[in-house]
Amino acid sequence: MPNFKCSIFVLLFFGTVIAAASCESYSSKAIPKHTHAAPHSQQQFQGSLPEPIGYLSDFEFLFAQKEKQTLDSLLHDFENRTSIQIAVVTIDTTMTTKDSLDAFTLKIANAWAIGQKDKNNGVLVGISQGYKRIRIQNGYGIQKIPTNEETKEIVETAFIPGFRNSNYFQGTLTGLQSLMKILEDRYK
Repeated sequence: MPNFKCSIFVLLFFGTVIAAASCESYSSKAIPKHTHAAPHSQQQFQGSLPEPIGYLSDFEFLFAQKEKQTLDSLLHDFENRTSIQIAVVTIDTTMTTKDSLDAFTLKIANAWAIGQKDKNNGVLVGISQGYKRIRIQNGYGIQKIPTNEETKEIVETAFIPGFRNSNYFQGTLTGLQSLMKILEDRYK
């Protein structure tokens, strides 16, 4: 059973750091590379976790099909180059409450077993347009890459400008590219 340890960074869309903590939990699932999911109903996720759709699981329907394919391909190629697995999940307000969003995102990271078991090198980027929040969780093997300050800067300068203009694709693409650059430069 894979061990997924993580460092949690909780950020508002406007870049205010809410919390930073370490955690540890266990999981046995891996992210499937390419599956398809039907749209969900409001009650579908009550008390349960969604199954991953791929590297990008867009449960909030923020992205067009071509945008999903572009982001999924970017994340797949990054894992092939670096062994670091990044997953992005958009979280609809029907999936959890605002107060439970952080715990819900952590449960997803653990259930999906993001990253390689022996390296704990996964990253989950959780985005909720409805709650205006983004959360980045790093596996224990890369918990300090990027630092809290770098994570805050990535959110403020890469993700947020696109999000403020309701361009979630561009904000997510720019944010992921910034995150990937730091990870690729420093992760050994």
